[in-house]
Amino acid sequence: MGWIDWTLSILTLLVGIMVTIIVMIQTTKSSQSSVTGVNTFYGSNKSSTLDGVLSKWTIFLSFGFIVLCTLTTISIMK
Repeated sequence: MGWIDWTLSILTLLVGIMVTIIVMIQTTKSSQSSVTGVNTFYGSNKSSTLDGVLSKWTIFLSFGFIVLCTLTTISIMK
């Protein structure tokens, strides 16, 4: 394994750990909040709350994790 393989492997590991931590920090969504959450202040301003920010980071890092896994696999197979 060359330095590129090691770098991609370490980045994949770090991003995977970050995704796990961010998902565990998020609060669970209950069925009550989905019914009544639309008309509340929290429901209308969700993107500016901590859960909204964590949700965006989860999507961003998950996509990055998938890309890194693919690149790591391709790099190691060569």
